Amino acid sequence: MTRSFDPPTALIVAHPGHELLLHHFMEQVRPIVFVLTDGSGSHGQDRTGFSRDVIQRAGAVVGPLFGPASDRDWYQSILAGELGMFQAARETIAAACKALGVTRLVGDAVELFNPMHDLCAAVAAAVASDLASLGGGDIQVFDFAIESEPPEAAESVELALDAEALARKLAAAQSYLPLIAEILPRTAASAALATERLRRTDGLELWPGQPPGDPFYETFGRGRIAEGAYRDLITYAGHVRPIAAALGAAAPLLGDMKCGSPRSSPCATNAPISEIA
Repeated sequence: MTRSFDPPTALIVAHPGHELLLHHFMEQVRPIVFVLTDGSGSHGQDRTGFSRDVIQRAGAVVGPLFGPASDRDWYQSILAGELGMFQAARETIAAACKALGVTRLVGDAVELFNPMHDLCAAVAAAVASDLASLGGGDIQVFDFAIESEPPEAAESVELALDAEALARKLAAAQSYLPLIAEILPRTAASAALATERLRRTDGLELWPGQPPGDPFYETFGRGRIAEGAYRDLITYAGHVRPIAAALGAAAPLLGDMKCGSPRSSPCATNAPISEIA
């Protein structure tokens, strides 16, 4: 198991708040951090400001793509099979990483828990492919667990937090008020937060043609439809995997839904690359 991780590195997460799980990693490596959604979910509260504060206090850098669109906008794109927002994110992240000489990417793991988490992993794989094609050499891609521990990998990174680092991580988590109800149970079991693990992956093995069980987001979505809260169901086979395949992160399958560009995209970057280069 490798225990070192050198810059230049990019951290790509689906939702603001995921960076808390890699707080000491941010302190040590000081990556440039990209966030796909604004974290507003169904409640409408943009939480990127909380993440910006956490990231900068840890010594990391906020990237030019940082919560450019709401969760609702992203989910609508997934349901419609539209690639525009994903391609825009991919291109912005790749351009910033190229300008900074990034050779390592860290992203959310494919856990079949949340479609945006999984497609964040697909975006990271797509960015890695773009950087390699631009002459970036060996671009390494790692993922990290959010809801469940991923399988062991031949190459991984493990950061053990000392008492001071753990205290800083817990303080950052407890200051993140929009997620406090989710965070408190995790901070109560602080020993689980005392090690940060990254798994090296090439991405393709993460996307089975048929998952071993129903993804959590399908089960949850069916319940919400039954309650009248949701109208449409995002599925792995019908929506998520086809977008991953269109981004080049998964092998295409016969019968995959055709993905295309939207008529218009709300996904715009919020800072020029020159501000962070």
